[in-house]
Amino acid sequence: MSSPQPQRVDTPSNHGPIVGVMTWFLLATTICAVIARVATKLAISRRFTSDDFLIFVALGLSIGQGVSVILQTANGLGKHADTLSAPQLDKFFKKQYDYISNLLFVLNLCLAKLSVLQMLGAITPIKTHIRMVVGVGAFVLVWSLASIFAAAFQCRLPKPWKVTENGCIDRTGFWDSYGALNLVTEAALLALPLIVVWKIHTQPKKKTVIFLCFASRIVVLAAIIVQLVYHNHAAHTSDITFKMWPVVLSAQTVQSLSIITACIPCLKPFLESLESGMLRSDDLRRRGIGGVYGYGSHNLTHLSSSRSNNKKEKSPFASDSSGGRHYRLPNNISTVVSVNRNDDPKRDSDSQKSSARIIKYTRTFSVE
Repeated sequence: MSSPQPQRVDTPSNHGPIVGVMTWFLLATTICAVIARVATKLAISRRFTSDDFLIFVALGLSIGQGVSVILQTANGLGKHADTLSAPQLDKFFKKQYDYISNLLFVLNLCLAKLSVLQMLGAITPIKTHIRMVVGVGAFVLVWSLASIFAAAFQCRLPKPWKVTENGCIDRTGFWDSYGALNLVTEAALLALPLIVVWKIHTQPKKKTVIFLCFASRIVVLAAIIVQLVYHNHAAHTSDITFKMWPVVLSAQTVQSLSIITACIPCLKPFLESLESGMLRSDDLRRRGIGGVYGYGSHNLTHLSSSRSNNKKEKSPFASDSSGGRHYRLPNNISTVVSVNRNDDPKRDSDSQKSSARIIKYTRTFSVE
């Protein structure tokens, strides 16, 4: 009879099992968060936007990164280097799992951040806010591409993944600088929603709901700090297979939380608060005109400035005595959209800082 296979149990000398279990747990939680996002979008808007596609790609990268971590644990991660044979150590470094994992980690965080920024840029009609979002997004993209290049060529060719040889960059300094800028960009992702939400004309309670959905990324900030602490603790160690397990696990936590928190603003409570605070245009969206659920802030421009260049065609707009415009929809449904313009010179001339952008509308339903 063959002897039973020894169970993989976490011990003081082998933390590989706990890394594997936590990696599977984080992957499952991340997948569930993305599924909840997809289900909400399909139930409400029935279409996906560019921020959704960024998250889908980030999830794929996260799964790939998780698989590479699982393979690392099977090849010695979490065990002391002196307990591994020479062929095991050679296999651990030659398989390039850590090298691939780091590249996927950087790209994963980049896409998750860009997804949040894309969402912020889509829900605000204020040009100043859009420029701020684009600026932060450009910085994230350039910084991430530079980091991927540095991580890809961290050691001398033709084996840039072999960190045990001479000719490598200061990996501790590189990851410390990457972590510092990671903190800065996450702080920007916390500050930008506050700036955007502040301008929404709605109840304070609903403003709070909207902001807290984005502010959930503070847990990512905390996880990055933990990752930096563990990474510096493991720096310049000869027992790399054992000392790196908390670094790998904290990196897995950071990327999973980054995707999960990017999905929270797409859940129904956020979308309902956002709609009631900005356009309440779900009825228009359902009829193909767009709305907040589809992140269609451009529809405000369409409703307020659309004009027919063909004089022979009847315009869909009809003005009333109050200065509003009726937008005729199918099935005898009409919507009145009016813009409250403030001509008082004593008030703030900046329309973005005054009540000039308050949108008032009335729905009228007639049943035959």
